[in-house]
Amino acid sequence: MKVLKFGGSSVGNAERINSVVMIIQQELNKKEKIAIIFSAFQTVTDKLIEISNLALNKEIRYRDELETLIKLHYDIITDLNGKPDSKELLKEVDDLFLSLGEIYHGVFLLRELTPRTLDFIQSFGERLSCTIITSTMQNRGIKTEYLQASELVKTDDNFGNASVNYTLTNKNISDYFKKHNRTQIITGFIGSTKDGVITTLGRGGSDYTASIFGAALNASEIQIWTDVDGILTADPRKVKNSFSLKAVTYEEAMELSHFGAKVIYPPTMQPALKKKIKIRIKNTFNPSFPGTVIVEREKSVPFNIKGISSIDNVSLVRVQGSGMIGVTGVAAKLFKSLAEKNINIILISQASSEHSICFAVHPSVGSVAKEAIETEFGTEIKSGNISKVVVEDNLSIIAVVGEDMKQTPGISGMVFQALGKNGINLHAIAQGSSELNISLVIDKACLPKALNVLHDSIFLAKKKVINLFIAGPGMVGRELLNLIEDRKEFISREAHAELKLVGVINSSKMFLDSDGFEISTWKDQLENSENLSDTQLFIQKMKALNLPNSIFIDSTASRIFIPFYKNILESSISIVTPNKIANSSRYKDFYDLSQTSKKHQVQFRYGTNVGAALPIINTLKDLVQNGDEIFKIEGVFSGTLSYIFNSIKIDSKFSDIVKEAKKAGFTEPDPRDDLSGLDVARKLLILIRESKYPFEMKDVKVESLVSAKAKKAASIDEYFEILESEDEKFSKRIKEVITENKKLCYIAKFEKGKAEVGIQEIDSRHPFYNLEGSDNIVAFTTKNFNDKPLVIKGPGAGPINTAFGVLVDILRISNYLG
Repeated sequence: MKVLKFGGSSVGNAERINSVVMIIQQELNKKEKIAIIFSAFQTVTDKLIEISNLALNKEIRYRDELETLIKLHYDIITDLNGKPDSKELLKEVDDLFLSLGEIYHGVFLLRELTPRTLDFIQSFGERLSCTIITSTMQNRGIKTEYLQASELVKTDDNFGNASVNYTLTNKNISDYFKKHNRTQIITGFIGSTKDGVITTLGRGGSDYTASIFGAALNASEIQIWTDVDGILTADPRKVKNSFSLKAVTYEEAMELSHFGAKVIYPPTMQPALKKKIKIRIKNTFNPSFPGTVIVEREKSVPFNIKGISSIDNVSLVRVQGSGMIGVTGVAAKLFKSLAEKNINIILISQASSEHSICFAVHPSVGSVAKEAIETEFGTEIKSGNISKVVVEDNLSIIAVVGEDMKQTPGISGMVFQALGKNGINLHAIAQGSSELNISLVIDKACLPKALNVLHDSIFLAKKKVINLFIAGPGMVGRELLNLIEDRKEFISREAHAELKLVGVINSSKMFLDSDGFEISTWKDQLENSENLSDTQLFIQKMKALNLPNSIFIDSTASRIFIPFYKNILESSISIVTPNKIANSSRYKDFYDLSQTSKKHQVQFRYGTNVGAALPIINTLKDLVQNGDEIFKIEGVFSGTLSYIFNSIKIDSKFSDIVKEAKKAGFTEPDPRDDLSGLDVARKLLILIRESKYPFEMKDVKVESLVSAKAKKAASIDEYFEILESEDEKFSKRIKEVITENKKLCYIAKFEKGKAEVGIQEIDSRHPFYNLEGSDNIVAFTTKNFNDKPLVIKGPGAGPINTAFGVLVDILRISNYLG
């Protein structure tokens, strides 16, 4: 025997009912006996209550609403059966609506609606649906029989939420089914007193009916057919990557339901739980999907977390004071005062010091709870033994549910780490002795973010979603987006990440989409966007989205986004940037950004500030963080100057080499930006600061290759004319150096507290002597690399190399978010 229950969403219209009939026919074809419970048609119960209240309030339009309800049922009858075949059915339905109309008229005249009357009114929903479905199936040759559950299910007279007399009910059901062989179509939700007065079973009543009949008949399985694919790992409206679970235990299902999962209501499972009957949650709209089975716990099954659920809106009441420590009966007194006000407590957390206790309640009773406690502890509050009672509003509870949570190492750490790295603070923590869940109280505004963070960390640990916001899709930004698109499969397979582009902004327009958009479409999205570029608004929207695992990428060369860096980090958004301006400005700003990122457990990465994709900064960080001491830094940090000085021959003219470098694309549009030496000085300054020296730009001595006269040139052509006039000076030095088997090299150097950048003469013993083309090179002399410096060499410039370095930083953050 199987018991099947179909909810209101499964029988919302004739089309859905036809689908249900097909499902039932398939079950009957298996030659296994079944009994079927139905809810009222979708929205009908709510409509019955609404009409009741209209009648109670003497609103004559209750009649119009009733007519609409009648028409809905008749339309379904016609759609299912056609007019010729439904005369007998129409008479049954006419009689039911005639009775219902009389009840409503009585409520209207008397202006009285007792719980008993309301239960009777609500019973018409199931009675109508089951009458129509039974007749429909009979018309199609399926041998069914209508069963009004109130004839068998006996309860007390607690109308609205009646308690079942299981002894009498189980006997009634057993005796009835021995005498009736046809497939029973059973009304859900309703029972009756010993005197035959109709009652309702409260929330989840039709599920409860299924569980009652299943237990009484010792069913092999109870199937709850609804509109989702079973019990999901999280609410799909809040977590788009949620998925169906194959199986959960009764206890896990109860915990998930308590904390907001809507598929099944915990008390409805009790009869099945006692008989250890499987409950399977199935989807009427996807009947081939196996759904989720709720079973008794099997100790042989290894631990795993089953789901993340939430209560969206709670208030946290906090009581604390030195007078609570070691005092017997404080908790009893506290909860007694709340019980007297019928206040339900959702969660309790108490410090082991007994100095404080807090509990979560529904926001509607937060102030009531506060008043009750202040009244009960009035003397203690006056004496100062207990501080004032504090109520925190706009909070939510997240529950991570699974068997043996407390006995499984690392679960709590994983949960707290995932939340901490995304800037989600905890107001309270509770874990019951049942070991079934960890409950966390957080700010309500952070709930969607927290649910997604935990879901990805727990269930999708092999692949996390990283949300990207890119400013300046110019040379470097464009190459970065191309690179991400090109290496999408590698990133997914090897880095276990999905890089999702959520926002992009250039100098004219911006575009954001919280769901993300295809990286290959970013140009079209920007061009078609109606939103003009607004730096502050872009950042506000990025923060307001509050997405987990967010990274802001500043690939501009300007300072327009720099003032917002600290605020972005404080919003738990990591930053990756090839832009050197922030790190080469005041040391105080550099230090503040570093400390802010640490405080908020986010990453501020700028590995491409020196040497593009070369691992210069990251290597230096590793040395310093592992206790090495930096004695000397030497480097060639300009691809432009490297190319220029590596191209020098004995008969070279300096102006010709600069012109050639510009033509080859190695210089900025104005070569003076490279030849001034300031860019090299900025890079050296960043490395000095990474070595834990609080240097400022003024502390770096810079030899500029642009004369005072050349600086004043009004155009590039005029600049080159001046540079040509200075060739003789350069030529003389070039000849002298080459004659001595040496080379000129523009080197940045830091040693013994002194920093300088400028031209140096080096011989073949120097590690930079064999540098070629536009390559960069750095040599770190440290306590551990003293006799021979640690040397890093390679291409250190260009948009492609820089973009790769930015991608490396992004994936490092992805790994950190874990």
